[in-house]
Amino acid sequence: MKRAACLPRDNRKRRSDAGLTLIETLVVLVIVGVMASVIGLSVSGGNRSAAAIEREATLLSVRLERASNSAMLNGTPAGFIWDMDGYGFLSFQDGAWAVHPDGVLGAPHRLDQGVVMAVDGQRQGQYLMRSDMLPSKAQPETGQLLAMQVAFSGADETVAFLFDGVSASNFESADVRLP
Repeated sequence: MKRAACLPRDNRKRRSDAGLTLIETLVVLVIVGVMASVIGLSVSGGNRSAAAIEREATLLSVRLERASNSAMLNGTPAGFIWDMDGYGFLSFQDGAWAVHPDGVLGAPHRLDQGVVMAVDGQRQGQYLMRSDMLPSKAQPETGQLLAMQVAFSGADETVAFLFDGVSASNFESADVRLP
């Protein structure tokens, strides 16, 4: 058998003024692209903050409604607890408070970096969601039931809503910063 003829290899060194190869050019373009992405993300922090605030407000409103529905369907109250780092949900089971059995509600939620939450002006506390779906907080003077006021704030925006024991409503944006 005959060997196939191969093209002769050029073992000469590349000249110093030959320029860049295609691979070298592509590597440089990838490095520049990665650096531009990192710089772009760090510069656009304000827009990300506003989106994070709206996302946190929407997520909590949906979870509050889900916990309220669960309390009504099971006939047992649910608890909402929060602090400066995040929030979670509890359920009253067998005469004691325990982590909510619903996996979505049972897992504690940590707030995005730079997002501050206050409920009724408080940075930490607890709220009872009754099985009759009425607000658990009443005005001391009149006894009138009050909706829970939730506000999320960041560097340049605040989003607030009311939770009346059944649903969240009155989403508003404001220029007010939380304490």
